[in-house]
Amino acid sequence: MAYLEAAGPAWGPSAARWGHWAPQLLIGAILGSIMLVLRPLPTDHPAVLLLPFLLVMLVLGSWVVMRQHDRQLCERCMAAMPLNPAEAAARCRLRFLVTHLASDRRAVAAYLLILIASNVLLLPGPGTAQTMGRYAWALVQTTMIYLVMCHSTHRRLQPWCPECEGGGPGDKEFSSGPTPSGSFHR
Repeated sequence: MAYLEAAGPAWGPSAARWGHWAPQLLIGAILGSIMLVLRPLPTDHPAVLLLPFLLVMLVLGSWVVMRQHDRQLCERCMAAMPLNPAEAAARCRLRFLVTHLASDRRAVAAYLLILIASNVLLLPGPGTAQTMGRYAWALVQTTMIYLVMCHSTHRRLQPWCPECEGGGPGDKEFSSGPTPSGSFHR
C-alpha cells in the first residue's frame, strides 16, 4: 500500500485525483466548448471571455495531470480493471488501432488540418447555412472525444494490446526476446 501512495504525482493527492478523472474532464471541456459555439453567450454577459479562458485552462491542466497520472500506478485504476482484461482488449481493437495511428505524423497532421479547417464552417453566412455549418463543425470536434476514450482505454489495457506486443500494425513477427550479453547475431 505504501508503494501505491508513494507512486502518486509530485503535486499531491488532489492532483492524483484530478489526473485520475482527467479523461472525463477533457471530454466535458470538449462538450463545453462545443456548447459555447452552438449556444453562444450574449456579448454583454460577464462570463463571455472568462468561460472560454477557463475551458482552455481546464484542458491544458487536465492534459498535464493526465500524462503524469499515466506514468504512475493508481489504486483506483487497478481496482477498476476488468476481471478478464484480454477479453476486454479483444473488444477494443479499433480503439487500439486509432491510438497507434497517432504515432504516424502524417495521420496526426491530416487530423489537425481537418480540425482547424472545420473552423471555416463557423464563418458567417445565410441563417440555415450558418446553423448547418455550426452543427457540422460540432460533429468534427466530437471526434476528439473518441480520441480521448481511445487513449484512456489503451492506457488501461496496454499490456494486452496486440499492436504493442509486435511493435506496431502489421509487425507480428515472433520475437525470442532480448539477446543475451556476450552473444552476437549475423
